[in-house]
Amino acid sequence: MKAAQYLTEHAGREILEGLNSLGDYQIGKVLGEGRFGVVYKATHVSTGQDVAIKFLKIWSVPDHARPNLKRRFELEFETGQIESNHLIKSVFMDQLGDIPYFIMDYCPCGNLERLLQTTITDNRKVEIAEGILHGLNDLHRNGKIHRDLKPENVLFDNLERPRLTDFGISGHINIQLTVVNHDDRPEQIFGSYAYMAPEQLSPVKRKNTLLPTIDIFSFGVLCYELFQGKLPFGPWEHFDEIDPYVRRAAKGEYDPFEVAMDPLWQEIIHRCLMPDREDRFQNTGEILSLLRPENSIITQEVSPHFSLQILDGEEYGRVYTVDLKNIAGMGRASEDSENDIPLYETITNYISRRHATFENVHGKVYLRDGQWDEDKKIWKLSKNGTFINGIKIDTQEGQVLNQEDIITVGNTSIKIF
Repeated sequence: MKAAQYLTEHAGREILEGLNSLGDYQIGKVLGEGRFGVVYKATHVSTGQDVAIKFLKIWSVPDHARPNLKRRFELEFETGQIESNHLIKSVFMDQLGDIPYFIMDYCPCGNLERLLQTTITDNRKVEIAEGILHGLNDLHRNGKIHRDLKPENVLFDNLERPRLTDFGISGHINIQLTVVNHDDRPEQIFGSYAYMAPEQLSPVKRKNTLLPTIDIFSFGVLCYELFQGKLPFGPWEHFDEIDPYVRRAAKGEYDPFEVAMDPLWQEIIHRCLMPDREDRFQNTGEILSLLRPENSIITQEVSPHFSLQILDGEEYGRVYTVDLKNIAGMGRASEDSENDIPLYETITNYISRRHATFENVHGKVYLRDGQWDEDKKIWKLSKNGTFINGIKIDTQEGQVLNQEDIITVGNTSIKIF
């Protein structure tokens, strides 16, 4: 067992509080602290460049959960290496003793939570909303879901561009916890309930496939607040207001628009706030096409010789190369399945053993949900569905695949190219 598993909170805090420098960086003030991490401002001693350094509070979970927490921290660092003008870029990762940390861009112009307390012009509101949307789109087209989009996680760089951050740990932990501070105001540890999609909060409505629609709901809440100056489903000031707020969100009962705004943005917010995820926009590309029809993405069909890369899941980074002559099965790896593309899933049980089928039809690559059951002589669908770019395959014929499509099965995201 690694020594990191024995690091106590007292020892960890003592290390960080006594830290004045780290490598070539002079450590400055604390920029923020959450349940799992603390972020410091730091300055490169030679260049004078400011950065932010995020330290993982490895002691914040029980010993048995620490390896998974550390892996999620690593995934956050890797997500921060996606090329985007609207995501915080991570540049270097290491450990300070037993405490993992990574260095990332520093944003000097605060966050959206603070900006919402000021007067914002209508044009600036649109700029911010579109910037956040582009950040989500860059995440989603790389197979990542933020899961914890809220004003505190939207920072502004030196060009005052909105950039998303904190897309690592909080949203991945399958626990939500609300505590109350001394002012009787709700304080979120695992993300804010005020921005969460109904299926994230309700055990009854919770779905077993991780899709962009979670972030799209949060984007709708955030845009409503940006344009209207308040949250959509009622006040969020005291603990006893949480339940009615969540109940209204589950019914889609948001307050009427009172501040004048573009009808197109009213339509966007309305469709984002649908309580049933199947009624929302299914991916950010649909919203971008409404805003900028002239910039619609031109797709190119994939050839029968293609590759699949795991972008999110237990085998992050793995690449499968497929030369599709006829059909190829994809499903959960197990002793009694014979899939050409076996997907390993040990933490959850959301991928069916016979989940999906790739088929070569006259040189076009189709993906169909389910597989042929030879014993029963029937086509058997998967348990939780197969999704392409957030949209469920719902026809027996399947769907033609294009270059860079994102396939989602359970909590595993796969890019085809």
